[in-house]
Amino acid sequence: MIEAGIPPEKILSLLGITEPEDLDIEAIAFACGATILRQPLTGCEANIIGSGDKAIITVNIKSIPGRQRFSSGHELGHWMKDRGQNAFGCSKRQMNSEWTDNNAETRANRFASDLLLPLSMFVPLAKARPITLETVIYLAGVFRMSRTATAIRLVQHGSFPAMLVFYEQGHKKGFIPSGKDIPSSLFPRLRPDPHSLAATLMANKLEDDKNGDVRADRWFDRDGAEKYYIRESCFKTGPDSMTILLWWEDEKQLLDIEEEDERRASRRSDYGEEY
Repeated sequence: MIEAGIPPEKILSLLGITEPEDLDIEAIAFACGATILRQPLTGCEANIIGSGDKAIITVNIKSIPGRQRFSSGHELGHWMKDRGQNAFGCSKRQMNSEWTDNNAETRANRFASDLLLPLSMFVPLAKARPITLETVIYLAGVFRMSRTATAIRLVQHGSFPAMLVFYEQGHKKGFIPSGKDIPSSLFPRLRPDPHSLAATLMANKLEDDKNGDVRADRWFDRDGAEKYYIRESCFKTGPDSMTILLWWEDEKQLLDIEEEDERRASRRSDYGEEY
């Protein structure tokens, strides 16, 4: 049996898994001492109960297959990282939104992504692909994973500058930039602009996703933002929640912001030297 504390990449190596089609979560969990069951659940997407070196993971059978796989990986993350705590019951909201804090739910989310969207397999398939909903759907199909988990992986490890924004009940829950390509001074709005695709989707109870080009000032309160365009893709993750992908296909706005921030920093430095 694979012992607790072993990182996901090492688990896959020990099991000889090198291709997406071989990412059998039931077999992986069994090798780690956990058995996955699928049953109707109310109030949570999955739970885990462990004793000694054995655990039972129960996943909501009413959820879509990609969600069930991620939920299984999430609970396995608790088993491998938080063993000794007897039980966890995890909601869909926790799995969708707990990605930036340092807590047990965030650690379990990251474990699930590293296990079921391993970079050694994901990065070559994501390379040079546009940061759009179409790419998310394609990669989610290859790895049989949820769109949210796949979108996060694409933003963090894709080839282009992008940002992922989470909204609940019309308010920003959090956001994830792609990395050093995104200026640290760039923050998405607290609420979707009324003219953004996200606001349109939020108001339409029948549609599940939208994508297209929008002016950058719909998302960022920066001087001159109306001169630039970004690609917006958004999809619902619940009745009152959604995930938004923002992609700078034309990176000129990012370059201009970086130059502007450098000029401001230089002026502050010169002012400090004078006094």
